[in-house]
Amino acid sequence: MRLVSTTFKPTLYIGFLLFFGSFPAFSQDNSPFSRYGLGNIVPGQHIANRGLGGISAAYRDPLGQSVNFYNPASYSAMALVSYDLALSVSTNTLKSANPINSYSATNFTPSYVVMGMPLYKKRGLGLAFGLRPVTKIAYSILENTRVPGIDSVSTLYEGNGGLYQGFFGVGKRWGGLSIGFNGEANFGRKETDTRVLFNNDSVVYQSANFATITTFNKFTFLGGLQYQFKTGKQSQVRIGLTGRLQQKLKASQDQVRETFFFDVNGTSIPIDTAKITTEQKGTIILPATYTAGIAFETFTPEKLSRLMVSAEYENTKWSDYRFFGQPDKLVDNWHARLGIQLSPNYLKATNFWSRVTYRAGAFTGKDYINADGNELRETGVTVGVGLPVVRRNNYSNQYSNIHMAAEFGKRGSGVNNITESFFRFSVGFSLSDIWFVPRKYD
Repeated sequence: MRLVSTTFKPTLYIGFLLFFGSFPAFSQDNSPFSRYGLGNIVPGQHIANRGLGGISAAYRDPLGQSVNFYNPASYSAMALVSYDLALSVSTNTLKSANPINSYSATNFTPSYVVMGMPLYKKRGLGLAFGLRPVTKIAYSILENTRVPGIDSVSTLYEGNGGLYQGFFGVGKRWGGLSIGFNGEANFGRKETDTRVLFNNDSVVYQSANFATITTFNKFTFLGGLQYQFKTGKQSQVRIGLTGRLQQKLKASQDQVRETFFFDVNGTSIPIDTAKITTEQKGTIILPATYTAGIAFETFTPEKLSRLMVSAEYENTKWSDYRFFGQPDKLVDNWHARLGIQLSPNYLKATNFWSRVTYRAGAFTGKDYINADGNELRETGVTVGVGLPVVRRNNYSNQYSNIHMAAEFGKRGSGVNNITESFFRFSVGFSLSDIWFVPRKYD
């Protein structure tokens, strides 16, 4: 006689939250591009989507497990309670044409912690909530210039911070139509320091520091839609659309203007404060964005075999961005993505590789940062897999997958003085269960 039951250990989930929260301390990122706007945009899609070139608008997990939080309409297809968490390790190489130079850094970054579940599976009602980074600010740039009468001036530009998002969303299905919404709590900070050091052998000049700390927050909404219809007995098409209106973040800014010196340990020690401004209120305008996509699928129900090909287009009007009323070196950006996914035979217990989901994709577009006025072209290719660690069966409700994705890309081209090449490896865990199942004996 075997007892089958469902258990949930919240301490495990809390442990994962604490573990992922510690990763930013190990980051060695230093990107001059993050000086603009609210920093570099962090790839935020589910790891399954990243292996597909980043497509998300028309994507829906055929097993109803992983959470596609980029389109809340997909929550209507949730079949299992799923805990999704992921991290990324990336190697970025910056190259400068004038002067000729290069810099490489390896960074560990938490990607997301998300939970999704079906509320009423027969009626196509599901929900999801989670936390993820949206942008990241991390740079330290030293500029040396010659000034008549002073000798030389060294200017150190430093910044850190970023935008984060907690969200809660629901999705509902009516026949082939699914609609969903995410309520998003956006919050973050931007810290910038500009230190000016005067180098002169005969006259002593005090070094100056211009420091600004800005905090911001706002509750916004993301809407999503998916419409699915059959084109044959074993084929279907799904159309997806997501959008977010222009939003104004509430911001508060503190400023300090002071002279300083470095002690023997390299620590900045203030000498005299010329100006302090605290809690200056303002707004940060983030632009409207939309994504439209289409997916074509063929499937064999008796094998859970499925082939999907998807394409999408994303556009964001970053020229509308304002930081306390001021524009920045940003431009409207766009991305086109293509992805293909194959699940050979998930029910074939004797062959592990038949149960693996294989993914590949590509993307191209234009970055929103326009530091040198020549715009930054973005291109890349991706590959990924979904590995079934614990396979769903008749004796257990537990069901888990490990998703992995590798992304190879470049930002910038021959017209830019600084270009960036990157390799990013991401791993995500989809740990699923079925709740509210009564105990049974067999």
